[in-house]
Parts: sequence; structure tokens; C-alpha cells
Amino acid sequence: MYTDEQQALLDKVEDLMKEKNLSQSAVGQLIGISGTTLSQLKNGRYKANPQKIFDTLEQFFSENKNSAYSDTNYVSTNISGQIYKVIANCRSKGGLAVVCGDAGIGKTKTAQKFVADNPSDSFLITINPCLTGIKSLLKVIADRIGAGQEKSVNEMWFSIVNKISDGTVFIFDEAQHLTLKTIEVLRSFSDYFSDNGKTLGICFIGNLETIARMGSRKAEFAQISNRTRQRKIYRNTDIKREDICRIFPVLEKEGMNAEIDYLLRIARTPQALRGAVNLFSNAYDNENYTYAGLVAMAEFMDMEV
Repeated sequence: MYTDEQQALLDKVEDLMKEKNLSQSAVGQLIGISGTTLSQLKNGRYKANPQKIFDTLEQFFSENKNSAYSDTNYVSTNISGQIYKVIANCRSKGGLAVVCGDAGIGKTKTAQKFVADNPSDSFLITINPCLTGIKSLLKVIADRIGAGQEKSVNEMWFSIVNKISDGTVFIFDEAQHLTLKTIEVLRSFSDYFSDNGKTLGICFIGNLETIARMGSRKAEFAQISNRTRQRKIYRNTDIKREDICRIFPVLEKEGMNAEIDYLLRIARTPQALRGAVNLFSNAYDNENYTYAGLVAMAEFMDMEV
């Protein structure tokens, strides 16, 4: 229906919606077209000449390709620095560790940074509802470390054990999706290494439900909890002003204290650091990241302040 170039422009619109956390209507307004027109264009139902709209999209992305705010993938904030140390300690001492907290405070980016810094002995696996079964999770682990994909669960387990090196850490993000059985299997890897005088760290990262389950009074989860070396909880209220200065150094450099304080307010809401970054990025792209510009953009994004 559309040429490759036209479809690529529509894909950029989708990416922009996800990156900026904006609705279709808001993105249309940002580009200079109505949300209805954008919807009809995406669905192939735009009755007028679609090329005019594609020309508008082409012009927008051409003008903004170099102006977008480039936020740092990882910044050592108060929270991320502590999470990094928990993972490092889990790797060096082995056993289980649990890190949980509010969404958008930097847990995943910290795990990604740790793996990037230690690619030979650390592995990050993101859990989703499709990976709650033992065999499906073992397949992912085996694939990640290059172990043989055996048919039975038992054979898969031994294949993985024989491939893991001493001093390795596995980080399981979105761990709230894990079942008791899969957690027990993961713990068995760590126990096996410990029984053989070696270390294997298993670090679970997730939302507050993760540690609530680990700390459950139910006998099964209580046993896991008792064998967990570290359990840390982080909240968006733990975010500090100095964290905002590190993430947005241009604000500190220009002495924009009101803007720093405003982004700190955003970061301490459920929108957390992720929301503050999205807000500043949008305001920066709009060429107005003053206090008034941030407030106006927050209203435009329907953010709760």
C-alpha cells in the first residue's frame, strides 16, 4: 500500500510515540497534523493525497534529527549506584539477591550497565509471562550462555551447569513474573556451585511484588527468603536533587535551579526518573526547557505533577 520510504516514516512516528510517551493526538500536534489525519494515514484510509502528509513527516524528522535531546543511557545516581553494588556483591559472593522498587527509577538500566561492564561473567535475562515455565526459562538461559539445547529438563539443567563459569552472576529482570518452581530451579544452580566450593550469583530485579513474595510467610517462599543474602527496596522518594543534576548537567551548568527542583518533583511521583527524562527531552526538542517550558510541556503530556 505504501512505499518503503513512506512506511519508514510511519515507523518513525510509532517510535516517537513510544520514546516520548505521547498519545497519537499529541504526536500529531507536535508534528503539525491532526491526530485523526495521522490515524487515517496509518490505517490506509486517508482520502486526500497522502503524499502531502508524508512530505510533512519527512520535513519534521529531517529538521529534528539533530535537535533531539540525547539522554545518557546510564547515570550513576544514588539508587543506581547502590543497585550496581548489590549486583557486584552477588557476583562475588554468590547466592541470591533481590532488588525491587518503583518503576522508572533505573533498575533495568543499571543491570544493563553492569552486564556491559562485565560481559564475560554476567548475564541479563528479562522475564515475561511466556517464560514462567521451567523448560522455557532453561532454554533461554542455555541459549544465552551457549549451552546445548537438550530435550529433557534434567539434561538441560546439567548442560547449563557444565557451561557456567565460577564467579558468574545471572540477573533476572521483571522477576515478579517468576513462579515458585522456577525460582527453586534457579536457586538450585546457586546451591550446586556453593556445594562445590564455587560461586554463582542469582539476582532478581522487579517491582515491589517481588520482595513481598520473597518475604512471604508461606513456607516455600520463606525458605527462599532465608537463603537470600541481600534484599533491597528502592522508592522514587529516594531520588535526590543531585541525581537530577547528574542526569541533566546542562541545567546545573546554567544555574537553572527552579527547573532542577521541578524535575525532582516529577521524579518523586509515580512517573519517576523515566518521566522526568521524557519531560525534559520533549521540552528540549521544543527548544524551551525553562521552568515555564517544562510546565507547559507537562500539561501538554497530561502529566500529574
